[in-house]
Amino acid sequence: MISRQTISSLAAILLLIAGVAGWASTAPRATAQNLDMNKIFRCGTVDKDTCAKARTLILDNCTSCHVFVPIVLQQFDEAGWQGLFDRHKDRIPQLDADQVKLMRSYLAANFNPQNSPPELPPELLKQWTSY
Repeated sequence: MISRQTISSLAAILLLIAGVAGWASTAPRATAQNLDMNKIFRCGTVDKDTCAKARTLILDNCTSCHVFVPIVLQQFDEAGWQGLFDRHKDRIPQLDADQVKLMRSYLAANFNPQNSPPELPPELLKQWTSY
């Protein structure tokens, strides 16, 4: 038989969970449906086919370790992006040299000091921690 104290404790836990769930459901958040990834991962002067290939490589490989926010907010020149890929080389062994070059060229053309970073919802900006 379950004691009254156990039932009371379980009830308190359920109320706490319900309260947290209720708060979480009303908290503002960005959803994939609200994001225009073509606007965020812009093509600029890069042709659409190259742009699509590079974005797919980035989203399929880089976001397995972190959100895309630091990728689009970091405004590196070609040397800066090269340094980033050099530091990540051991983490992306599945990519060949041509794929890495495509990604680096795309990022250098679109996310550099001459271009403003894309606008992101405040909820996503909170996801970025510097490393």
